[in-house]
This record gives sequence, structure tokens and C-alpha cells, in this order.
Amino acid sequence: MYATADNFPSPLWERANCIDPSLHIHPGNLASLAAKRVGSISFSRARLFSRMLAGEPGLYTGFPISVRKSNSRNRPDAAVILGEIRAGFPAAKRARVRNRNSIVYLSVPQVADKWAGGRSNFGVPDLHYVGTRFDRRLDTTALNDFNLLPRGVHPFQSQDSLVISSCGTFTDSHSDDHAGSNHCFAGSKLWLMWDTLEGFRHGLEDVERCEVTDRAKFDMPQFLRMKSSRWLVIGPGQTMFIPANLTHKVITLEHYLGLGSFHAGFPSLVDALLHWARLPPLWARNAASPSESSVEHLARRAARKLRALGNADAAERARWGVPSLGIRLARLGASKEAASTAARDPNVQRLVRALERF
Repeated sequence: MYATADNFPSPLWERANCIDPSLHIHPGNLASLAAKRVGSISFSRARLFSRMLAGEPGLYTGFPISVRKSNSRNRPDAAVILGEIRAGFPAAKRARVRNRNSIVYLSVPQVADKWAGGRSNFGVPDLHYVGTRFDRRLDTTALNDFNLLPRGVHPFQSQDSLVISSCGTFTDSHSDDHAGSNHCFAGSKLWLMWDTLEGFRHGLEDVERCEVTDRAKFDMPQFLRMKSSRWLVIGPGQTMFIPANLTHKVITLEHYLGLGSFHAGFPSLVDALLHWARLPPLWARNAASPSESSVEHLARRAARKLRALGNADAAERARWGVPSLGIRLARLGASKEAASTAARDPNVQRLVRALERF
């Protein structure tokens, strides 16, 4: 149930406010809150690319993720996924587990048992699974078949990970500087998102960008005033995608089991490059261009892919989102600031030149 004038305060926001007191909702802000919600729609690649092109987060049902060689056509439930997790990693693998006041390292089966027990407050944000048995068993092809980032565990790669957390877990305001996705098998999370730079102008902090001693500064009225601010609740069977420029804070409302990964796709790549020109990404902070962990390397990789797609048919170009890239480049003139930045940015110009050869 979501907040409305008739049911305020809603159970969802009451629960969130108990976990994070900064999420108190005044009755006078309900209309603004409702307008900021990202609703769920059925998945199609066209809908995903449309939201990416618009620079908006999206929440989808019916995204194709399944267990390979399974007799069931239904989406995998928590019990099935827990079984795959327990058997899907090397015995020596240890997961970083964030408890309320400490960090410990546990075997993957111990993490699965801890989650199933449901008695402690903890989170595992980044249990990478690329190259494991779990990776071979779970079909997540659709998360990466338009991805310009290479698969892998390094900061400049997709970092496909399990996301495991208990009810009440709180992730403070932070940015990843990549576009991201999250697929939910079980539980639910509340996500609040906003453009990082707009947030700074409204006094909202980001733990990756600001010196924070306790919790990042957050103010709900300021959040609601921002043009870019959005919120959503992701639940079982749903998949979300968010742009690279969004800071986000996340509240686990119910014991959560899911997947997370990063991506760069043609429909949103221009906006990512413009954002990184204004605020250099953390994943490239120590990069010496043109090393793999640099924006330049990613732009060159994208340009090479564009040149290769020059020989592809229209369907294959559409599958990669090339038409959306063309639309975004054509729209640059609508904003003098964006057009000026793009004209000076060598990485955007690489895309322009590659697309001109079609």
C-alpha cells in the first residue's frame, strides 16, 4: 500500500521512517511524493531503451531471468535460488557481511543460512558471481546482451553480484557512477534516487563524494523539490534499471534476495559521458588513460562496436539501441549547456564520428 491522502501514514513509509528517521513524510507532501513514484510496467526492450533515452529509472515485470536446465517455466523462488547459492561458489570463497556495527567474512553457505534464519540484521552488497557455477546455472543473459561494459569483477566492468540483506538494513546515500540494474527474487526494497549534482545544490550529501561522519545529510522536503528525484519499491519478480548520474539511498523493507549489476548502453551513453565530464567517475579516479578503467577506453570500445554494427541489419542495430543513440545525439541542440559540453568532449565526438559512417 502506498501513501495517499486516505491512508496516511502508509505502512510502507511508517516502516521506512522507523529504519531511517529522515524519511518522515508530512501529510502536505503526499501529492509531491505520489508524483515522484516510479511505477512498474511489463518489460520490453523498447520500453527499457525508451526510459534509458529519457534518463529515467524504470521498474519492470517479466524480465527474462531463469535457472538453466530447470523444468519450471515460472520465475525461480527464494528456495531455489538459495539452493543455487549454496552450491554455486567455491568452498574457499568468503563473502563480506556487513552487520550492524562490524564487518565479518563468512562462507557462502553460511550467508545463505543466515538469510534463511531471518534473525539478524546484515547485508551482503557485492558477492560477485561472474565465472562461478552459480553464474553458469542462472541465465542472466538479458542483463548484459546490450552492455558495452565487459563482464567481470573490476570497477570498470559489470560486477554482476548477489544482493542479500535482512529487513531493516539501510544503505546510505551513495553513487556508483555506472548505470545499474537490480533484479529481485524475494523481499522488497525502497529506493530513493536523485541526480548527484542537483542533490548537492539542495544540500543532500553522497557518502562517496562528501566527508560524512555519521549519515549523509538528507532532507525529504528538499528531495521532493528536486526535478530529478524519484522513488520506487522493488519486489519479487521485478527488475529495475537506473541511470549513471543518480545518487541513491536504499531501505530493505523485507528480507531481500536479488541480483545487481552495472551496464553502459547506447540509449543512455551520451548522458553518462556528459555526467562524467562534469563529475569524473569514481571507477576511473586512478585510471591512466587510455587504460581499461578510463572513460576514454569505454568510449573507444563503444565506437568500435558502432563501427561493427555498421554492417549489421536494422534488427541487430535496434537490439543494441543504436537508433536511440542517434535520437539522443540529434537532441543535443535542445540544451545549450549539453550541446556545448558535447562539442568539447572527445568521447562524445567519437560516437558522433562512428555514427556518421552508417
